[in-house]
Amino acid sequence: MCRNDILWTISLMCVLASVGCSSSATLVNTQEASITLAPSSTSSPVAATATLTITVTPSLTPAPTITPTATPDTRLTPRDWAAWPVVPAVSARAKEIYLQGVARGVTPRTFSVVGDCQSEPAVFLGIYATDRYYLTSDYQYLQETIDDFKSSFSHKSVSVRDGLSSPSALSPLWADPQVCQPDENPVQCELRLYKPMLVFINLGTVWREGASADKYEEYLRQVVDIVIASGALPILSTKADNVEGDHSLNLATARVAYDYDIPLWNFWAAADYLPNHGLDPERSDIYLTPDAWDVRNFVALRTLDAIWRVLKAVYDPGN
Repeated sequence: MCRNDILWTISLMCVLASVGCSSSATLVNTQEASITLAPSSTSSPVAATATLTITVTPSLTPAPTITPTATPDTRLTPRDWAAWPVVPAVSARAKEIYLQGVARGVTPRTFSVVGDCQSEPAVFLGIYATDRYYLTSDYQYLQETIDDFKSSFSHKSVSVRDGLSSPSALSPLWADPQVCQPDENPVQCELRLYKPMLVFINLGTVWREGASADKYEEYLRQVVDIVIASGALPILSTKADNVEGDHSLNLATARVAYDYDIPLWNFWAAADYLPNHGLDPERSDIYLTPDAWDVRNFVALRTLDAIWRVLKAVYDPGN
């Protein structure tokens, strides 16, 4: 055999054995080796020159997929509004609105009111600005909230006017020209002037027979949007009357409270035990009896207290 024709073949296993492997490396997919041999001009065989290329593909363990569990909504639906509690709970959304208002600079420990003449301080919460109220031993704790909001009980809101309804609350024609800007409606004007932290919205009693409850709801949503945009937390309420004949306005109010997840105090339920549901039978218009005024004021105060205690625990803005 001619020495120049010698072709040395080295098996891949020998080459790998000479290279060795690391205990910390793992060969998973491919191992490629190429060997180049040069012929020798002498009679003695020449050691082969080998080039080894190794491709390592790491093995990855896929991360487990976590599916979040939705928190069930246990609230009563709007169609069950009559069974809603008299004093509302405070939702996470209500707390969020409150904190946004604090960041926007609302006036701490203040509330305002949107409503008709039955929301004037003389008949709605104003008694707690006087010395004519009495708290039994079971309700002495309410005095703390009365003290905290002492400046608001006698406050005359420019968004409270005789005959005010949900559409007129949005009309600049109903705003006080002495204090309101030309393009402001009563709600916007009150929010600008007073910058309240909370707003009681008491609407629905002034509504002509046969009017659309859908339009009432549409306007009420606009009022709520304006209040939230200002940084104040809206507080809705049901009414004791059924001027519309089918309770559709209370249902609409409950839908708005439900959709926005904001507080609603159920005056309808509170007045349920009163004669004639708290309505004055001697009057042709919708008006409450003195006993119903007392119930309404007290339930509104308890609502204010319940909401304030929760919000204050989240963040107390101070005086």
